[in-house]
Amino acid sequence: MLIDRNGLPVADVWTYLGADVPEAPAQQSNKGVLPLDAWLAADERGVAPAGIHVQGHDEPARIAPLLPRLELIVIEFPKTRDGRGFTLAKILRETWHFEGAIRASGPLLPDQLAMLWACGFDSLLSPLDVPTARWHEAALAAAGRAGRPRTLLERLTA
Repeated sequence: MLIDRNGLPVADVWTYLGADVPEAPAQQSNKGVLPLDAWLAADERGVAPAGIHVQGHDEPARIAPLLPRLELIVIEFPKTRDGRGFTLAKILRETWHFEGAIRASGPLLPDQLAMLWACGFDSLLSPLDVPTARWHEAALAAAGRAGRPRTLLERLTA
């Protein structure tokens, strides 16, 4: 299920493809997402879709030349405690100035929602075992914290 920045479920217009390279060019109305290596193979044949699925440990320099042709990057978190996906998203936004959508996937927790947004993610693919209401609660809590001073010095001088 796709979760937006408000922690609410939304319709997903993207099609997540496996490692099979499509035979024909992706149509504009049919947005596809391929794993990085499959995307590169499809690009050689001129049939690469507008979405790519990468791992948190993939090198940003390998992805950077592809950015002008991408609308969506899905970053996979292999496990809850692996923070490399946060770093990759931040690098793509701040160093490479990627303006398209960045989506998180994997075994994520609602407690990580504020950090996802802070690092540049726009949405996430929710694990099936996390109730939708928990994402919305986490988004509301993060929005409430955003207006308060964060450091002791900020609190003392506010």
